[in-house]
Amino acid sequence: MNLKSTGINPKIKTSVVKETGKLPAARTSLKELKVGDHAQIVDFFSQNEVVKKIEAMGLRKGKKITILQKLGRGIVVKANNTRIVITSDVAKNIEVK
Repeated sequence: MNLKSTGINPKIKTSVVKETGKLPAARTSLKELKVGDHAQIVDFFSQNEVVKKIEAMGLRKGKKITILQKLGRGIVVKANNTRIVITSDVAKNIEVK
């Protein structure tokens, strides 16, 4: 298995490959999604302060969301029957699949 050909930093990800025998899934942030995409929140990339802000909006690990609009620096997502506007700075800290 050649880690350099995958674009994954071999120094960081080698231990994951040794433990699991496979490459980790590519990480995608909420900011990278397009309008109409459906996703599920997997994790948060950031520190506690930003995570608290995200969770205060009702977005937690496992929550399914849909991207409704992208408005400049704002992203409108639908979670259940609630619409939430997230700035792109916060969205880049939310890992989705």
